[in-house]
Amino acid sequence: MALLEHAPSRGTRAAALDRIRASLDSLSPSERRVAERVLAEPAQVIALAISEFAALCGVAQPTVSRFSRSVGFSSYVALRLGVAADFAADVTTPGAPPADGFAALAAGLRSDATASEAAKAVRGGTRVEIWTSPVFAAAGELLATRLAGLDVAASATVVPEYCAERAAALPPGAVVILLAATGDEDVWLAPIAAAQAVRARIVYVAFRSAGRLLKLADMFVPLPDTAGAAQTGPLFAEVFAELVRDISFYAGPPGPASPWRAWPDTKEVLLPTSGPPIPALLLTQPNPPKKRSLVIFYSGIGARKEYLAPPRRPEDYVSPHFISALLNAGHDVLLPDAPGHGERKRGWEDTSDLFRAGIQDQGPDYLEQVSTETPDLIDAALALGVVSSPAQIAVAGQSGGGMQTLLKLAADPRIAAGIAVMPICDITLLAQFADLESSRRLIAGSPSPRMGNQLAPRPLLLIGGGQDTVAPASHIEAFHDGIAPAYQRAGAAQNLSYLGLDDVAHRFDGRQVDAMLEWLDRHLRRPASATKPRRRKPAKAGAGD
Repeated sequence: MALLEHAPSRGTRAAALDRIRASLDSLSPSERRVAERVLAEPAQVIALAISEFAALCGVAQPTVSRFSRSVGFSSYVALRLGVAADFAADVTTPGAPPADGFAALAAGLRSDATASEAAKAVRGGTRVEIWTSPVFAAAGELLATRLAGLDVAASATVVPEYCAERAAALPPGAVVILLAATGDEDVWLAPIAAAQAVRARIVYVAFRSAGRLLKLADMFVPLPDTAGAAQTGPLFAEVFAELVRDISFYAGPPGPASPWRAWPDTKEVLLPTSGPPIPALLLTQPNPPKKRSLVIFYSGIGARKEYLAPPRRPEDYVSPHFISALLNAGHDVLLPDAPGHGERKRGWEDTSDLFRAGIQDQGPDYLEQVSTETPDLIDAALALGVVSSPAQIAVAGQSGGGMQTLLKLAADPRIAAGIAVMPICDITLLAQFADLESSRRLIAGSPSPRMGNQLAPRPLLLIGGGQDTVAPASHIEAFHDGIAPAYQRAGAAQNLSYLGLDDVAHRFDGRQVDAMLEWLDRHLRRPASATKPRRRKPAKAGAGD
């Protein structure tokens, strides 16, 4: 069992001393001697090398290493880092100290690095089983309810006899949370063995750890014994559910769509073009009184359309969050396969290899195709009957999809607005294309300031991250500054905007969603024929008038 391979992030705690206290009863006599020295003089662990600390404890170096693993750290170095992190977190955490025991427990769990790791495992788990001792029964049911509300498939049971059978039916990638009281470890050994047989991960939560359970668990979250289980258990459930919520990246307005479950109103469509049809997914609002808009969305290079739609997939951790937010905001969404992507290539072909060959004049020019197929794409989108006018159509995308957004907005003046999130303005920054900067096709097909006259005066929002090395903010700002004169000449300077998020790398951030939705609300309008009231015909004048 190795709970923490590396130091916790700044401001979080490893709860190293808590783990050692909780593990005392399960340690061998020599390991207990090490534990007592750590608890008595934690600063010595931080300061001393393993040989020095082993000599201080009167044990051999392997005993110190074995002790470190027994309490949940991969090595003595990891233990030292954990103790140091606890000291740093206690010193640097802003705000007044907690006023009561419950606040202290909540603060401790929220800052516990292993609790955060357990929350990540639960968020990514295919299913979550919560097994509890009778004293924690209410906490288990509460946690299952809270997790279900976050689109986590979770259930709780308090009967160990049934758990082994339940464990055998767990799918790959499942997680078991064992919330157990001290003294009943024997009843959980068989269920845990059954769960491990199907490779489920075990999160063990207890006031004091039982030696055998601690060694079987993948993660151990200690509960401070400051209040009874009846009070501490429900608080743990609430705080742990909040940790799962925090890493779920919910963004935009609340609504029925979630990045963690499939959208029911999704259908596959073929968009007719002058060439082969374009496979796409159409996500629509159920029985709306009036369709407001259609957003055509693209993701990174290599992403199939199925990766973009909820539920979230390991292959695309960003797009389903955008799509869910668009749906909850009332927009319908069209997800086409881009050229050389998904069903538009053979199953064994690699998108990057196809693009690279095309850039080198060896086969179709996929960059050019992104632009040239756009008028057919918009015609086909209108033919779906979702919206009645191009004025209701926007194009948006992130990363490589942000680059496509720029190219498509420039290729068809009918598109009403565009949002490019961390767009790749220079494809040669990607390792697979780094040596192609002099390619004729690359120069002709990439976004550049020369597109200004094609883009203006349509509304365009560019979003970059100050920590982004894939789509550097400096490149996006340079593109913005290069096309700004065209917007100024068109009298539409207000229709071009750049949002820089200084603390964001090439990843999802809720502020990107907020900005996108606000931009669409501001710039997408229904056609005039749908919004203008009819003018009354003037009454005929009477004979005597």
